[in-house]
Amino acid sequence: MILIVLSILAMPVRAQVTVEATIDSLSILLGEQTRVHLEVTCEAEQDVIMPIFQDSLPSTVADVGPFSQIRDSLSCDIEIIGKVKTDTTFLNGGKRKTISQDYQITSFNPGFYQIAGFEVLVDSVSYFTPDIALKVIIYEEVLPKNNFIDDEYKYSFFGIKDIRKAPVLLSEIKPTLYALGVIALLVLLFLYLLKHYRTNSPILQRVTLEPVLPAHIKAQKALDEIREEKGWAQENSKKYYTELTDALRLYIQNRFGVNATEMTTEEVLTHLSKITDEKQLEEIRDLLTTADFAKFAKFHPLQNEKLLHYDVVTQYVDSTKEEQDESEEPKIEYIVVKKGLSPTAKAIMLGSIIVVAIAAVALLCWIVYFVINLFI
Repeated sequence: MILIVLSILAMPVRAQVTVEATIDSLSILLGEQTRVHLEVTCEAEQDVIMPIFQDSLPSTVADVGPFSQIRDSLSCDIEIIGKVKTDTTFLNGGKRKTISQDYQITSFNPGFYQIAGFEVLVDSVSYFTPDIALKVIIYEEVLPKNNFIDDEYKYSFFGIKDIRKAPVLLSEIKPTLYALGVIALLVLLFLYLLKHYRTNSPILQRVTLEPVLPAHIKAQKALDEIREEKGWAQENSKKYYTELTDALRLYIQNRFGVNATEMTTEEVLTHLSKITDEKQLEEIRDLLTTADFAKFAKFHPLQNEKLLHYDVVTQYVDSTKEEQDESEEPKIEYIVVKKGLSPTAKAIMLGSIIVVAIAAVALLCWIVYFVINLFI
């Protein structure tokens, strides 16, 4: 008896070794992935050999549920997608260690699986982890009615599905966005050119510098044109009095700062009464009144009366003109010279409008074609 006890005490004591296997999810959808964690804890000096798998884990499938009816074997149906590099952590001041190994797994066959325990060798001694259960399911909408699988459903289990379009990415619709921006610019250019074409105005206006003429010089030029045409001798009294009164009103406006071109006859006379003597005021009153009759009542004054009114305006301008110092430099102002489109320029602008319109329509057709191919 004593010998037996001594022999037991003389036997080497096996160090404590723990082997564990856990899984992140006990239930996954068909094709979904999960991870299995394998951990071995032992003494630091012990040799550990982890299990090696090719591309699947050993397992069995339970004969439960409707899927057992379409299962034709108990083969390994759990695939290893990837394996994380083995990690070693030392414990208790380096006396013990924990070795971790992770496996990324999935399955494309529905059912209840029992993953066999992992075999780990520690100093040539085998240690096994408990089995792990895994349930692989599919969406309920693809199950047959009453969970019963007949022969027809068995051979057309997944059926024929329509081809699904991939989601549209921003990089795919960027050309369309750029094209829409170009179309917007073409439309604005089309409207801009069409406006100038319809108003017969060039895109670029010529700007010139001209000296500012005194009011009496401008009025004298207008009176000289009337005299050259001998308007008082023409039968068109309306045209003659319109030109004559316009010259007078423009002179009053430039000389005295009164907006005479936009005033009625009475308003003009009211302002002139403050700056003109009574004789000149009566002469201008007679002129403006006769002009109103000629322009609006088709009145035709005699030729000598027309000539008299011409002299009234000439004398009024000469008597009220502003005297200027000849040594004073003339003022310069900017004048925009507006001219209509020449036949050649008009033809070029019309051609440009047509080209821009065709380009916009062609680009719009391309966008429609692109969208149809992208979304349909």
